[in-house]
Amino acid sequence: MPLQKYRSVAEMPALKVEREDDLAARIGSLWDRSFSLCPPSWPVGVKRFASLEEANEDRLRMTLMRMRRTRDAPK
Repeated sequence: MPLQKYRSVAEMPALKVEREDDLAARIGSLWDRSFSLCPPSWPVGVKRFASLEEANEDRLRMTLMRMRRTRDAPK
């Protein structure tokens, strides 16, 4: 994208302002599409861990499970 210089603010083109209701609908549509393409894989609820090491092991296990599911998904 080329860089354009202006001598004053008066020479600059007007900014396109998005309406808030339109923006909210666009964000919702994007989230719907992203969740349909890659659904969340975390379990519902809260987990408690006895130690940080145990929490890190569980996170690694969940990450590997998500990676395998993505790799093995039908194309």
